[in-house]
Amino acid sequence: MKPVLFEIPGIGYGVPGYGVCLMIGFLLSIWWAGRRALQSRADPDVVLNCGFIALLGGVIGARAMYVWHYWEQFYPRESLGQVIWGILGVWNGGLEVYGGVIAVVVGVLLYLGLTRRSIRWYLDIMAPSAALGMAIGRIGCLLNGCCWGGACDLPWAVRFPYGSNALVQQWNDQAAGAGLPQQLLADAGVAAQPLSRDILRVSERQVTQAQEAVDAQRKRIGQLRTRLATAGASEKPALARQLEGEERRLRGLDEQHHAVRAQMQKYGLTFGQLRELAAQFRSRPVHPTQLYAAITLGLIAWLLSAVYWRRTRDGQVICTFLLIEPPARYVLELLRADNPVDVGTLTISQAIAVSLSAVGLGGLLLLRRLPPRSPRAVPFEPPPGSAAGAAARARA
Repeated sequence: MKPVLFEIPGIGYGVPGYGVCLMIGFLLSIWWAGRRALQSRADPDVVLNCGFIALLGGVIGARAMYVWHYWEQFYPRESLGQVIWGILGVWNGGLEVYGGVIAVVVGVLLYLGLTRRSIRWYLDIMAPSAALGMAIGRIGCLLNGCCWGGACDLPWAVRFPYGSNALVQQWNDQAAGAGLPQQLLADAGVAAQPLSRDILRVSERQVTQAQEAVDAQRKRIGQLRTRLATAGASEKPALARQLEGEERRLRGLDEQHHAVRAQMQKYGLTFGQLRELAAQFRSRPVHPTQLYAAITLGLIAWLLSAVYWRRTRDGQVICTFLLIEPPARYVLELLRADNPVDVGTLTISQAIAVSLSAVGLGGLLLLRRLPPRSPRAVPFEPPPGSAAGAAARARA
């Protein structure tokens, strides 16, 4: 697990591993689909446009489905701004793949229909690349620590570090206090919770600076209260407003690293000692479901590519994808520990998987009634002076 791959020197921005995998998956998928388009005499620009639709639609759709599914995590908040910021925080993880799949299919179908392109042909071209992109995205899930599996004792089981979602869930499933020392359990008002991994990721200097800022703000408020007590009637309203603003600022400052500072003071620990203590604890071994998904999707991508070059009808590849990927996801959901069973006896992903498989099977049956070659599957003729035209002449 490595949510942040590295920090950009000078600005201290942490590059998220999940985002890097999404970008690598997008670039490789577009390159592979574009190459397949050129070899098939399809328009590579159409594939590129569909790729950008997939990038935007995939992230927006997957995030929208996650927010809808786990709305209680985002609302209520203290302000509308916090709700919106929480919804936009894709870099913190929280995507449901099937939400992205649905959004991408709708967006691509609209684009191909409006531009009067062959829907069956271009979906076939892009299907193997879609599976490849999803496979690489699952590696990002492993780096981010999401989509984890249930406990197991297999030789290839993985253990996630302190603060990971897997460890927090396992702790919550036990009796209060079991498995973690009190030094790492912060009072959350209702019940103690493990200190956030994000809090422990900051530097000791940041924690010290936060405490210094709180102390300075408290001193400033004390001075204002003294002035307010001795001020004349004409000065008191302005001083009272200033005091209210400074107290509001203190509450904001005090929230920064408050939990970790409270634990340091309560148990007489330095920030370094607290981090060293946290590093000793990991989750119980769990199924590496992210790797299961990545391997499965990689094999599906290879299979779909082989089917593409051997297909007898346009549309067979995308329908095959819809038919065989959902059962794999259905089985994978049985091993995962993060998705609740909230659609009867199924998780929401299992319910969607059953529907998608039915669509794939229905599509394959429908193709028997359609012409083998889509009427709109017209070979692309690049302009003579273009790079694509030169490549086409070289192949000829």
